[in-house]
Amino acid sequence: MRGMPVWLSALGAALLMQTSAAFLTRVFPVMGPALTDAVGVAPERIGILASVTSFGTMVYLIAGGDLLPRLGAVRTLQVGVCIGTAGLLAALLGAWEALIFAAFLIGVGYGPSPPAGSDILNRHAPPGRRSLVFSIKQSGVPLGGAVAGVLMPALLVWADWRTACAIAAAAALATIAFVQPVRAAIDAERDRHHPLRLSEALRPRSLLRPFRAVAEGPVMLATTYAGFCFALVQGCLFAFYVTFLATGLGLSLPLAGLAFAVMQGVGVVGRVAVGWIADSVGSARATLVALAVASSAATLAVAGMSDGWPVWAIVGLAGVSGFASASWNGVYLSEIAAAAPAGMVGHATAGSTFLTFIGYVVGPVVFGAAVTAAGGYQAAFAVTAAAPLTGAASLLYAMRRTRET
Repeated sequence: MRGMPVWLSALGAALLMQTSAAFLTRVFPVMGPALTDAVGVAPERIGILASVTSFGTMVYLIAGGDLLPRLGAVRTLQVGVCIGTAGLLAALLGAWEALIFAAFLIGVGYGPSPPAGSDILNRHAPPGRRSLVFSIKQSGVPLGGAVAGVLMPALLVWADWRTACAIAAAAALATIAFVQPVRAAIDAERDRHHPLRLSEALRPRSLLRPFRAVAEGPVMLATTYAGFCFALVQGCLFAFYVTFLATGLGLSLPLAGLAFAVMQGVGVVGRVAVGWIADSVGSARATLVALAVASSAATLAVAGMSDGWPVWAIVGLAGVSGFASASWNGVYLSEIAAAAPAGMVGHATAGSTFLTFIGYVVGPVVFGAAVTAAGGYQAAFAVTAAAPLTGAASLLYAMRRTRET
């Protein structure tokens, strides 16, 4: 990435590390049935691992804020991928308790991605293309999922799950070395003397700083709540889609993984397209409202799937769901960065993302309980579809409040 304009190098580094961290978070959900069978637990318990991963991210977001100013954005992202890789290797112990610990570490490792990525892009994104640039960076989330959806089932055909996890860990570590050449230039403004003390990080003043930034006004609050609703739906889809197709509709694991990869792949294109749309229409909030309605409709369609559906229809709906339910993140982060108080982009992003991630934590747990109670996945997806509509309502209210003032 040497020789590029600084903003392109910054975007490339942020995108690659986002992809790597997201890839690690998708390994367990994609391997779902094989993994739960190997450790002797029910398939729907894969949702617990997804929730623990999200909880780990939340722990970092609330307590890891001092790493970014001290280490710089690129180094913080590299540290995150190292932690996530350590988590994946911990899973090789092969016990359910080890998987829970591994999921937590993977989540902690993902934690630097939102604030550090936003810090990089907020400093270097060209004016007038902020939503697009943020969305390109966030396309790394479904891109990492697409890689996991193709790679992990293929590895399971060729080798056992432990070997598959070891190969995935090696691939993630390689990305750390790839961004090292641009680290010095991008992290030049870091504060080498910023204190890194756990006691300081755990003080109430430090813990509350991100939430004070979020509470700055109706736009920040409404966008954060909408993000929570989007995250709830996306978390349920990503955590259970492969397991639903394999155990609920009877698809083979490679075919279910392919459908998941299509969902993620369309999400890559969708995030870039939605970012361009938001910049073109000049309203990130209106774009998010439209996406919320589309997400609700697509999730209802997923709830209507049955084992009588042809494969092409299942894969096609996976693509529609990827666009509708996994394309919001870049526009959301761009709106948070734009609304943040001066000098508080990292803290505002951390606080908003923390609250958004509650959706990723709560959604899969409640969804798994609903599957057990209802005896199937369709009813759980139908109930989940209501969440984005409430997020759209909050954004419309904030838009009206902003016009009035």
